[in-house]
Amino acid sequence: MNKPAAYIMLCFIIFLVGFGTWQFYLGNLEAAISTLPFLAIVYLFMVNRRKK
Repeated sequence: MNKPAAYIMLCFIIFLVGFGTWQFYLGNLEAAISTLPFLAIVYLFMVNRRKK
């Protein structure tokens, strides 16, 4: 993975974790849990890229 794509992926992950944490503190559990599928997709994408 090249550097620009890695920076974009890192910013996306930080945004998702920050949004989920913010929603947890606000008490909005549904919105906080809704970020988990996106994090799982990013994780699976990164695991597949590492094996090749």
